[in-house]
Formats: sequence, C-alpha cells, structure tokens
Amino acid sequence: MPEQNGTRNGTNRRGFLESIGTTSVAGGLAAVLAQRDIVQPVAAASATDRSVFDIDGTADPDATFPQSVASGGPTSSGAILWTRIAPSAVVSEEPIGVQVATDDDFADLVYEGTVPADRLSSTHDYTVKVDLDGVLESDRRYYYRFVYDGVATRTGRCRTLPAAGASPDSLSFAVLTCQDYQNGYYGAYRHLAAEDVDFVVHLGDFIYESADGAYTSPTTDIKDGRDIDLPSGADLAESLADFRTLYRTYKGNEFLQEGLEQHTVIHGWDDHEIGNNRYWDEKANAPVLPDTDGGEQPERAMEITADGIQAWVEYVPARVEFDPNESALQDQLRLWRDLQFGDLVDLTVTDERLYRDGPPCGDARITCTDEEAQGRTMLGHEQKQYFTDWVSESDAVWSVWANEVLTMPLTIGDNWSQIELLHDSWDGFQHERWELMQHVADVDPRNFVVLTGDLHASLAGHVKAGYGEIEPFETYDRIGVELMTPAVTSVNAADVVDFPSDWDDDALAELTKDQNDHLEYVDWHQHGYAVVEFTRDHCTYTVYGVEGVIELLSHRDDRASRIISSFVVGDRNNE
Repeated sequence: MPEQNGTRNGTNRRGFLESIGTTSVAGGLAAVLAQRDIVQPVAAASATDRSVFDIDGTADPDATFPQSVASGGPTSSGAILWTRIAPSAVVSEEPIGVQVATDDDFADLVYEGTVPADRLSSTHDYTVKVDLDGVLESDRRYYYRFVYDGVATRTGRCRTLPAAGASPDSLSFAVLTCQDYQNGYYGAYRHLAAEDVDFVVHLGDFIYESADGAYTSPTTDIKDGRDIDLPSGADLAESLADFRTLYRTYKGNEFLQEGLEQHTVIHGWDDHEIGNNRYWDEKANAPVLPDTDGGEQPERAMEITADGIQAWVEYVPARVEFDPNESALQDQLRLWRDLQFGDLVDLTVTDERLYRDGPPCGDARITCTDEEAQGRTMLGHEQKQYFTDWVSESDAVWSVWANEVLTMPLTIGDNWSQIELLHDSWDGFQHERWELMQHVADVDPRNFVVLTGDLHASLAGHVKAGYGEIEPFETYDRIGVELMTPAVTSVNAADVVDFPSDWDDDALAELTKDQNDHLEYVDWHQHGYAVVEFTRDHCTYTVYGVEGVIELLSHRDDRASRIISSFVVGDRNNE
C-alpha cells in the first residue's frame, strides 16, 4: 500500500507549491506561464525570538486575518495550515508565528515556529501555508493559530491520519460540494462547524467563476448582499486578480470560516474553480472554457486556466503534486491522490476536468452515440492507469472514491429509446466508465463506495459493472454504491423548474427512480451536506437539509438542519 502522505508511487513532491517562474516550456505556453510564482508551503523554523508570540488580546483578528484560517492535506504526522494577512496589516521584516497545541488555551504546546517575513508577499496575495508533516502524532486532533505583529488568528483545529497499520473502529467524513456564493447563504457551514466528524471531503465548485449571477436561480437572481465586482470588470473570471477576488470573497464569509476553522479538509475540484464545463482540446493541446470570454481561444484559455490554478493553489491547503519542470500544463498539476485511514478506509481523489475530452456530439442529446466511443476519456491515460492501480492495490475494509460527477446513468425513456441527460457526467464517457467498472468487478474490492457531488441533488444507488451501454444484452452485477451530497447553495431543480401545484417534493424523485432502476433514493429539492460514517461493519450515509439558504441569516440566527434521509450499507463480509 502507498504511504499515508497521499502519494502512491513513492514520489512526495512537496514542490507542488514551488515557484514555476523558471519553468521552460515551448510555444505560447511559455508566455502564459512565464514569471509565475506560486506560494510555497514551508516548514516553519524553530522560534528563537519569543516576542513573536506576544499577543494583544484586545486586537481584532479579522482586521489582520480577514480570511481567518484553514487546514488541509492531512498525513499521519501533520497537515498544511493556511492563512492570509491583510495587505494593510503587513509590517516590514515581521515574521509570522505558528503555534500548535493539544488544547484550545495553548497551555500544552507541541509546536512553535516562525515563517520568515520575506515569505509574505503580494506575489502570493499575502497567503501563507505551513506544512507540519513529520511534526505531529498520528490520529490526533490539535489546535493551532497564527500570530502576526501581536495579533492572533481565531483558533483552528486540525487532525492527522491514523498511522500505517492502524485499525480504527470508525471514521466519518462530512461531504460538501457546489457553493455558489451568489445563489445562497452558508448556514450549512455553521452547522458543519458543530459536526463531530473526523474530516471534511470537498468535491469541488468551492468557488464559482461568476460575478453576474450567471448560475443563480432564474426566479430570484443574486441574493441580497452577494454582489461581486471583479477587477477586470468581466462577468466571469478571466484573470489572476479576478480569481483571487473570488477566493477572498468566499473565504471572507464568517459562516464558511467557522466550518473551515473546525475541520481539516480534503479538497478536490470541479469545473467552476476555473470555468463552467471546461475540458481539454487534444487537437489544440489547450483547455476550452465554453462560457468564458476568450475561453475557446487556445492561448487565452491556457492563460485563464493557469490563473485559476494559481489562485486555487494560493487559497486551498491541499497536498497535491506539482512539477515545474514539466513542459505541459496537464503534466505539471496532479490533483489526483489517495489517503489511507489505517486499514479501515482507502480514499482516492480524482481530477475529472483537466484531462477530459469535450462533450460528445457537441453536447447534443437525442441523436448522439459518441458517448459510447472507445478512446474518449475523462481521466486521461496516466490518471486512468493510476485509478486502476488504486483499485487493484486497495485492501481496506472500504475503498472510497471521491468523484466529481455522477458515475451512474441518469436517463429518460425505455431501454430502446433512452436519452442520457448528463453528457458532462460519466454518461458522456460510457466506454471508459465501462472499462473502469469492469476492472472494479474483476478486482472485487471488499466494499466499493463512490462519493459524488456536482449535480446539486442528493442520490443513493447501486454502482454496476455495466448498464447495458456497451453490451446491451448482458446482465451486470452490483459492485458498489454511489452516494451524492446535495449542493451547499448552488441552484437545484426546485430553484429552476416551476413544478405543477399538485406535485410534492417526492414526485420528481419517484419519476427519476422509475426511469433509473439502479437508484434507491433521489432528492432534487434540498440544499445542505452529507455525513458518511464508516465502521468495520457498515457505512452510514446521512443527508442534512439546511434552512436559510435563500434567506439572509444573521450571525446569531440558528436555523435548523434536519435529516432528510439516512441509509446504511453493510460490510459484504458480514452479510
């Protein structure tokens, strides 16, 4: 099994956040990536000057640290800690202090360090990352804070993974996705802050690239207090300054901060971190951003994508790989990785945007058969090999895939006239899906669970080795389950469709299940999040609906969250 640092083949390239200003690349890409400098996670030096940690208890942390703190990239001996300092608070030659303790009073300190003043720069938008890998004990929760010029951040909590060879009794994830700032409010994050979970898995669309309400409900438009002005003046982000503005805005929200302060997050991404329905054009060897101005021009799309990646790297504490010596943008970035939680859970995170082909038949639905074509890929060759290797090598009780878009089919019509509704999902890549699920069936891991976001709905259903798309007369076995978390705020079916007055919330769900017999549960109406708990006997999936998404909440307004549905999946060895 791979080590617990999230790398499978023994390559722990902590250079992911290194400067790429020296990268040598050919053609137009050289100009796109020239002079970029990406914030580097540093191992803080031992503190020799104790005055760095002198704290003025009356100081307002929000004035110095407007985006508060966050943690991610857990290993069995550490995590990555993140903060950002307001430019107006920067003091020349002032280092940043970091403290980690077993208690929230910081009486039992286990680590103190400093980050040199020269690491704080406008080049990185004044973001700071500290890598504690190799510093902390396994399977522990810690408290941390940054200190700068006498001001301490609010206290954050981080958690480490179990040690290799450990046998945890249980593990829990809160699972989140799709949080369009302009379509709602972040009450879900306030509830998340109080959840007793071990880690958070974020499946992507942490930000949306829009400032014009492009993806909000057509009936309500941009919610009160959610206006965003991008520096470029564009409606959709098209520059590094635009993307940074979005992250500063999202992470400046107090409810979102509360959730991120309390939990270590394992981050994936989806399309909106850069551009809606983005894909890679193999002929042009460049990304395509269909909705973004200039996003279909190769060099412009490359530049926007590189800007989006840089902002993601600056603002998201994720332990992913980056090799600045690779000549191609696709080869530089490696978001796909896996994490082991002892012998209980083996979690893989995949990237389903940077390598994917374009939509079949230009996204036509009714007459298209290209979605079945061999050679079409969502993962790309190298990541596909990685995924099949992961399936083959995973020997945990639960093999869990953090997956961006729906793997199960979603169709309407009978067996002879089915129409796939989601060519942006795995329905648009049916042959590759069939190959991957055939491999899962052949390897037959003990328990295979897919965690999915993207669709702004909550679903639970059976993953099969095939669905008749490649060999229509075959009967395929169930090989696992897929559990989808609802959107935190992003527009869902109930926001868009004016349903008949005699329809209740279950009518659309029942219609969907009738057309897709592999589905056991569907809800198109609720916003919120899910919690998935794994034990040695079962997996429990619980969906929480959160009120207040469409109403502005005051800080002291405790709107209820409620369980919408809960399912238990038994361990196959105990059936």
